[in-house]
Order: sequence, then structure tokens, then C-alpha cells
Amino acid sequence: MAYHYVIVRRDAPVGVQAAMIVHAAGESAQLRGAAAASPPTHAVALSASEAELRALARALAVAGVRHVFVREPDEPWCGAPMAIGLAPMPRARVRRLLAHLPLVRGKDDRG
Repeated sequence: MAYHYVIVRRDAPVGVQAAMIVHAAGESAQLRGAAAASPPTHAVALSASEAELRALARALAVAGVRHVFVREPDEPWCGAPMAIGLAPMPRARVRRLLAHLPLVRGKDDRG
């Protein structure tokens, strides 16, 4: 079973979070090897601070985990990190890197 993880910036408004989740999921689903994930694939949305997104992107790169790092070029974000999408993969491959991040739960998830 494969898991398709998306980590979104928790301090963004809910609508922006939703857009970034879709953006990161769409791009990461097209990464090399993503199509080889055996069904069923479960989608998991996690939240992180900007600093956590930056640190996670570095840790994923070091670990060789295929991912996309989404930045928003427009105002008011001006290139700020907004989300990370991971290619679908077994949960065990990234559990250690993602275990500290909470699930996205909606508008009360910001903090």
C-alpha cells in the first residue's frame, strides 16, 4: 500500500492551504516512479510551519526521497515555501521524517 503525503504551511488561510495541497499533490503524483505505487494509495495531508517545511525539504533531499517543494511567487507570499508533495510510497520509507507533523484538520489547524 502506498501513501501520498502532502505537507502544507499551517499559517496560510484555509483556501490557500487547499490550493497548495492540490498543487503539491498534482506535481508529486507525476514524479518518476510515482506511477509504480501499487493501489490502493492513501492521501495524507500534514501541516508544518515555514521553518519546518524548509528543514523537511533538506531532510528529504538528504534521504533521497522524491518530492516537490512548492513556493508561491505572488503577493503576499513572494516566493515563500508553501507545501511539499511526496511521490506515493510505502509509509515506512518516510515515517521517521514525518512523524512529528500533525494532520491538517481545517481552519482551526493554524498555529
